[in-house]
Amino acid sequence: MAQMSLCRAVGVLCASAMAFSLLAYPAHAEDLTSAKSRADTAAYRAQTDYNNATTALEAANAQVRMTESRVEYARSVLSQAQAEWAKATEVEAHKTAELFEADQALAKAKIMVAQGQAKIEVQKAHINAYARSIVQDSMPLISVAVLLTAESTADLANRVQWSDTVLVTNQVDLDKLRTIQLELDAAELTCTEAQHAADLAKQEAQAHVASALSAQQAAQAAEDALEAALIESQVVRDYAAQVQADTRTTLDQAKNAQHAINTKIADEKRKAEDARKAEEARKAEEAKNAQNNTNTSNSGAPSTPPITSGNLSPAEAQSAAYGMMAAYGWQNTTQFQCLVNLWNRESNWRWWAENPSSGAYGIPQSLPASKMASAGADYRTNAVTQISWGLTYIKNRYTTPCGAWSFWQTKHWY
Repeated sequence: MAQMSLCRAVGVLCASAMAFSLLAYPAHAEDLTSAKSRADTAAYRAQTDYNNATTALEAANAQVRMTESRVEYARSVLSQAQAEWAKATEVEAHKTAELFEADQALAKAKIMVAQGQAKIEVQKAHINAYARSIVQDSMPLISVAVLLTAESTADLANRVQWSDTVLVTNQVDLDKLRTIQLELDAAELTCTEAQHAADLAKQEAQAHVASALSAQQAAQAAEDALEAALIESQVVRDYAAQVQADTRTTLDQAKNAQHAINTKIADEKRKAEDARKAEEARKAEEAKNAQNNTNTSNSGAPSTPPITSGNLSPAEAQSAAYGMMAAYGWQNTTQFQCLVNLWNRESNWRWWAENPSSGAYGIPQSLPASKMASAGADYRTNAVTQISWGLTYIKNRYTTPCGAWSFWQTKHWY
């Protein structure tokens, strides 16, 4: 649409240039009328193009505003995604640290369990060896000696209880070692479970980081696309603004041309009206002065003098015209007075008469004078040549002098 507007603008500029050229060289009223029509058309088209360009600019501005809003929203989404990714990355780092600590704790626990188990095994071996040495090797002898040397029944009972206590003590020591073993196993299991939980937490954190990164990348891609769309819409808006400015210039030029044409037409009409009034006043004055020589309505047709020269007086010119009427098929009794009235108003039958405003010349007031050259090369000085051309013009255009006179009475030209 913008290119169409520019093409139209070029057409408007051409039309404006044509209107200016017509203003510079107005030949006739028809030329001014045609120039006015073209100027009006150019102004209308320029106004239409300007309206279209304004509408296009408004639409482009609306598109820019909408795209800017979408870009702002995309930026906020991208900012949130970046914050989520940063937070997820921080959590991942924390979970990685926790997993590292859990791994170290588990490793230490395993070392402690291994060391504790080794010590337990050594201690158990010592206890078992000691118990075996007492029970299997020494205990029977000690027991017999103890029992034989007992001084009384009560002493014997005490000695028997001592033997049992030695055996029970060995068993208690072994039970304590088993308890420690269980505690070490439990500690190792706890560390293993903590390490496993820390590993799962790290995996979840890594998954969250990957998801946040994907969301960030999608948001970044969306923001980049909208930024590109915004730049494109801004270019379109700037172009639409330039087209509107160009069409505004063209519209101003077209309106100026239109105004100039209208002013010229008004001036021409005023000048024509002033010239008409001045001509009517002049002709009325001359008609009054020549009334006795030109009024033939009561005395019949004027006599026809010998035609020996074209430089005739007004009365002689009338006589010459009277003699030429029959050649055009007109009867003097019905048509001659109309011719007298017509050319009285136009030139008062003076072959040298010239309209200072329009340049019309001669008895028939030919415009331009050169048209009468078709009747003779001496059209500027020969009254007969002028009358011949004038009668032919009336015949071709109005058929009869009375037809021309009737038209003149309405228009004041013929």
